Amino acid sequence: MRNWTRKVFSLAELRYGPVLLLSVVICVAAFFIDEYINPRDQLWLAVTYYISFSLAALWCGINYIGHIRMNNLYRKHADIGAYVEQLAMSTEDKTELRNFLEDFAADLEGQGRSREEAAKEVISQFQVREFLAMSKHTQPFETHGHHYLLGYGILLLGVCLISLAAELLLQQPPLAWLITSSVSGVYGASLFGVYVLYKLLDRFIYNKLKKYFS
Repeated sequence: MRNWTRKVFSLAELRYGPVLLLSVVICVAAFFIDEYINPRDQLWLAVTYYISFSLAALWCGINYIGHIRMNNLYRKHADIGAYVEQLAMSTEDKTELRNFLEDFAADLEGQGRSREEAAKEVISQFQVREFLAMSKHTQPFETHGHHYLLGYGILLLGVCLISLAAELLLQQPPLAWLITSSVSGVYGASLFGVYVLYKLLDRFIYNKLKKYFS
């Protein structure tokens, strides 16, 4: 439970925060104009809302991409020693694997390959073999758990509930309370939806890559 709480409230994990913040600011401005000024021409108001939610959608995409990292096992390497060293293996297994790969590379060098080309080829073949053998257990990409989205969602929905409670207590609540409850509620609920979307994308990408390499 403590570990889950730590993951959920690791709020620094959010990427490209200024883009999302700009979306919120524009949404608040549009809401204020809509409720306080109530302009006759609703076109620009609609455009403003569209820009706000387009920025939110853009953030959703770039934030997801920003958390994707290639698994160390499958990254490109040109140095056998450096590649083997970063693998999660015992010292004895690393030594055995390094010797095997270096012998293989030496054979390729004897066939006319350069040292760098031989190292790349050996590592590449090893990566393909390991991917096929471990595809059921190892993802080619390391994706984030996305738990921070739940943390932000919980905080925003908490702000929404507090604002709604204040509106009920005040007979004529200020417009600021209405804007706060509405915007925080929309963005808070949306972050839970983004969390589900990210999880579906993780599964979709993993299945596609697994099918491609199998």
